[in-house]
Amino acid sequence: MTSLSALTTASRVTVFRHAESIYADELLVIRARTDRVFAVLLVLQWLAGIVTAVWVSPFSWAGAGNSIHPHLLAAVFLGGSFTLFPLMLVALQPGAAVTRHVVAASQIMWSGLFIHLTAGRIETHFHIFGSLAFLAWYMDPRVLATATALVIADHLARGFYWPESVFGTSTPGVWRTFEHTTWILFEDTFLVIWISFGLRTLWGNALQQSRLQQTNMLIESRVRDRTGQLQAYAEEMETAQHQLEKQARELASQAENLKRANQEAEQANRAKSEFLANMSHEIRTPMTAILGFTDILQGSLDRPEQLDAAQTIKRNGAYLLELVNDILDLSKIEAGKVQVERIRCHTLALVAEVASLMRVRAAAKGLPLDVEYSGPIPETIETDPTRLRQILINLIGNAIKFTEVGRVRLVVQVRQRQTGPRLRIDVIDTGLGMTPEQVARLFRPFTQADASTTRRFGGTGLGLTISKRFAEMLDGDLSVRSSLGAGSTFTVEVATGSLAEVKMLTGPFEASTIPVHRTPQVDIRISGHVLLAEDGPDNQRLISFVLERAGATVTLADNGQVAVELALASLRDGRPFDCLLMDMQMPIMDGYEATRRMRAAGYRAPIIALTAHAMAGDEKKCLAAGCDAYTTKPIQRQGLLELVARYCPPQTPLAAAQNSAAAD
Repeated sequence: MTSLSALTTASRVTVFRHAESIYADELLVIRARTDRVFAVLLVLQWLAGIVTAVWVSPFSWAGAGNSIHPHLLAAVFLGGSFTLFPLMLVALQPGAAVTRHVVAASQIMWSGLFIHLTAGRIETHFHIFGSLAFLAWYMDPRVLATATALVIADHLARGFYWPESVFGTSTPGVWRTFEHTTWILFEDTFLVIWISFGLRTLWGNALQQSRLQQTNMLIESRVRDRTGQLQAYAEEMETAQHQLEKQARELASQAENLKRANQEAEQANRAKSEFLANMSHEIRTPMTAILGFTDILQGSLDRPEQLDAAQTIKRNGAYLLELVNDILDLSKIEAGKVQVERIRCHTLALVAEVASLMRVRAAAKGLPLDVEYSGPIPETIETDPTRLRQILINLIGNAIKFTEVGRVRLVVQVRQRQTGPRLRIDVIDTGLGMTPEQVARLFRPFTQADASTTRRFGGTGLGLTISKRFAEMLDGDLSVRSSLGAGSTFTVEVATGSLAEVKMLTGPFEASTIPVHRTPQVDIRISGHVLLAEDGPDNQRLISFVLERAGATVTLADNGQVAVELALASLRDGRPFDCLLMDMQMPIMDGYEATRRMRAAGYRAPIIALTAHAMAGDEKKCLAAGCDAYTTKPIQRQGLLELVARYCPPQTPLAAAQNSAAAD
C-alpha cells in the first residue's frame, strides 16, 4: 500500500482535499440519517406525551393541579409545537446545522414536558440523559452544548418559579438544580470524548479512502504505461517463444537420447551382474576340483619337488579365488548389498590372530612383523570382526609384498574423536613408498601405484578400494602417508562402540598372554546316506570322495530331474536320504526348481544348496526355494563336512573304527 509520505507534495494536497470532501459527505450522511431517526422519535414522544397526560398526570399531581385538562392541552398543543417545526426542517433541510440544533432544542423541551407531566418524578429525569446520548449521534459537540444550555436554563427557571413541575416539591431547589447540572455535565464529558473519537476515526477512514483512490489513480497510470511497454515486448516475446520452441524440441531430443542412454546403462549393469554371476560360477566350479584334488594329492606325495608342485597349484588357485572374491566384493559394495554386523569381539585376540597368520608370509621374505600397543587398549570393541580382519590382512599383505628389506610394524591405539572413540591401527612398512600423485589415485578400483609396480608385483588394485569402503561402513576411514623410498603408513580407524563398561588393558602385552582363538581340526565322521546332485564329473568324484572317506554313503544324480526322482522314490520306500547336496545350476532341471518340486511333494529331509553363485542375494534365493543351508564353491573340506554333519547322524565308535580301518 502506498504511504502518504511516498506521494509528491501536489499529490498530498490532493489527498487531503479529497479526504475533507469524503469526511464532509460522510458527516452529512450521518447527520441526515440522525435527523430521520429524531423525526420518528419526536412523533412517538408526542403520542407518548398525550398518553402520559391522560393516565399518569392525574395521579402524579395533587390538589388544584389534579385536573386532566391543563396537562392534556399541554401535551397536545405544546408537544405539537415541539414536534411539527423540527419535522418541517428535517424534510426541507436534512443534515443542516439549524435542523440539528432545532431538533436538539425540541428534544430537550420534550424532556422538560415529560418531567412536568409526571410532576417532577425522578424517573423521568433520565429522559434527559437518554436525549443527550441520542443527540451525540450527530457527531457534533455544539449540539450537546445547545441541549445542555437549555436543560440548565429550564431547571433554573422552573426550579425557582415552579419547583413542583420539575422537582415534585413546592420548595425552590437551587442545590438540587446544581446537582442535576453536575450529572448532565458529567455525561457530556464522556459523550464529547466519544464524539471526538468517532470524528477522528471518520477522518482516518476518509484519509485512507482518499489515499487509496489516489494510489489507484497512480497504479492505473502506471498500468497504462506498463501496458504500452508490454505491447512493445509482445513482439520480442513472440520471437523468443519461437526460439524456446526450437530449444524445447532440442531438449526433447536430448531427453530421448538420455533416456535411451539410461536404458543402455541399465542393460549394461544387468549384463555386468549376469557376467559376474556367470564368471563366478564358471571359475568356482573348476576351482572346486583343482583345490580339492590338490588337497588329496598333497596327502599322497612324499617327494619334495612333487609337494612343491602341488603347493604351487594350490597357492595359485587360492590367488585366483581371491581375485574372484575381490571382484564380487566390489560389485556388492557398489550395489549397496553388503551389510556389516556389530558384535563384541576381543581386541587383542583379533589383532593377534591376524599377526599370527601374516607372520608366515613375512617370514618367507625374511621380514619381522611386530605388533605395538600405545596406551590403554579396550578389552573388547563392538564392530564387524570379519570385515576388520579382512582390512588388516589386505593392508599387512600389501606391506609385506612391497617391502624387500626392513620390517613391518602394527601400532594399535585408541583415539577419541568428536563422534566417539575409534580404534586406530597403523600398518607401517619400510618398502618402496609412493609419490603424492601415486597416493592420489591409490584407492581407485583396478589401480596401483604405477604400471611398473603392477608388472613387478602383480595384483588387481581392488584390495585397497574394498578395504576403504569397509572402513567407512564401520564408521571409520582408511588413509595413507607415504614418501618415495621411505616406506608407507596405512592408517585404519573404526568405531569401537561405547567403552563405558569396557575394561581398559595396559601393556606391555606378550604374545603368550593374548588369547588367540583357533578352531582345532577335528576328524569329522559321518554316518548317513547323502544324495549328491551335481552335473560336473570332476566335482562328483571330489565331493563323493570327501564324503565317503568321512563315512557317508553317497548316491549321485547328474541333474535336477534325476535328483527329484531319486528323492521321492526314497520317500515312498520309507528310507529318505539323510541329507541332499543340491547344485543350483544343472541341465534339464536346475536346483531351484528341483528343490521347489520336492518340497511341494512333501519331501522334508535337509537340502543344502551347493553352488558356485556367490553374488549378493544368491543365498536368499536358495533359502526361498526351500533349501535349509547354503555353501559356495570351491568347497572347503572341513567346512563341507561340518555342514553335512549337522544334518546326518553321527557315526558310532564301532562304525568309525571299521571305516578308519578300511581307509587305511
